[in-house]
Amino acid sequence: MELENKTIIVTGASSGIGAAAALLFAAEGANVVLGARRKDHLEAVAARIGRDAGRAVFQAGDVKDEGYADSLVAMAVNEFGALNGAFNNAGIVGEMASMPDMTTDNWNDVIRVNLTGAFLAARAQIPALRRQGRGSIVFTSSFVGFSNGGLPGMGAYAASKAGLLGLVQSLASEQA
Repeated sequence: MELENKTIIVTGASSGIGAAAALLFAAEGANVVLGARRKDHLEAVAARIGRDAGRAVFQAGDVKDEGYADSLVAMAVNEFGALNGAFNNAGIVGEMASMPDMTTDNWNDVIRVNLTGAFLAARAQIPALRRQGRGSIVFTSSFVGFSNGGLPGMGAYAASKAGLLGLVQSLASEQA
């Protein structure tokens, strides 16, 4: 992976897979724009990257919010001059409940974070990548979105991840 001086947005970067990816990208020489809801956790990841001579900036926010993805792209361009890629990793499982017991609020929240958040991210990131003439957008999905077995209580999560797979296939054919 040749990431030296490339700028990568990472959502869900405050912990887990997102934080680990951000640390790896920075160790490989990338400038990293960190996004997640928890400001204190983002500060800690950015500080760790800085201690290792990496370059990171962050902005706390919610991928469900219109404009948050735009602000992360603007931060990438303003701080580092361009956007070269994104790892859209933010996601939630939501409440575990069978469909008859699932609340509409839970359903809507999971779909908004996992699927609409991915749409908003791609919509904001694609124009910046086009200006570079290339780039990559990666999304975190799950076997739950395409497995034949399904998992009890995970209907909203499964639907959101299956939808994400369809979104990525459309993006790939549209933007190739």
